[in-house]
Amino acid sequence: MEILMHMLDAKYSRLFEEQKLAFITPHLTSGIQAISKDFNKSRKRDTFAWDEQLTGLVLQPGKKWMEDVLTVYTPMIWGDKHWVGLAINLDLGVVEVLDPLPTLYKDSAAGRFMAPVLKALPYLVKKVANYQLTQFRGLAPFTWHRIKDLYINERGGDCGPVTAKFLEMHAHGDSANMLSITDRDVDDFRKQFVLDIYKTIVLPAYYPPA
Repeated sequence: MEILMHMLDAKYSRLFEEQKLAFITPHLTSGIQAISKDFNKSRKRDTFAWDEQLTGLVLQPGKKWMEDVLTVYTPMIWGDKHWVGLAINLDLGVVEVLDPLPTLYKDSAAGRFMAPVLKALPYLVKKVANYQLTQFRGLAPFTWHRIKDLYINERGGDCGPVTAKFLEMHAHGDSANMLSITDRDVDDFRKQFVLDIYKTIVLPAYYPPA
């Protein structure tokens, strides 16, 4: 999933720059999950000592949150076995969840998975990002909802690539066509992802631009 996010970010870098979007690796959600116990115990969350890897994601050159980026796309793993996509609107404090198998976890379970991310994000933004000239809504937890009418993937092993495709389509404003995806389409775009990874990551590593 990390490689897929790097590929999508590289493939659409110009478009994303224009629209203030960014694809972020799963380290964002896994990093927040890793510090969630300490964060919840902290009495002074405003001064919480954030992991440098997390702050580095927020302050990437040219991709600084609330300045260069207002919508973050990132995958998240639930229960160590199921990938979903998150479309995070930093201005509005809203997270849209793109779930390729919504019957696997009820909303109550999904809410427990999401809680650490929803609570921590506003504090991370306030601590690190330059939010003063935006519509940033303060330290209230972000809200979330699942996007409905998506293709449902019931084949094992597909949730990661399907989640990546959902994120790609959402970023292009193509949410309406997510329901029309078929299992055969999944097979096709898995192959396309391999070609895109080779073109955007492998080839430049061997033949860097002059």
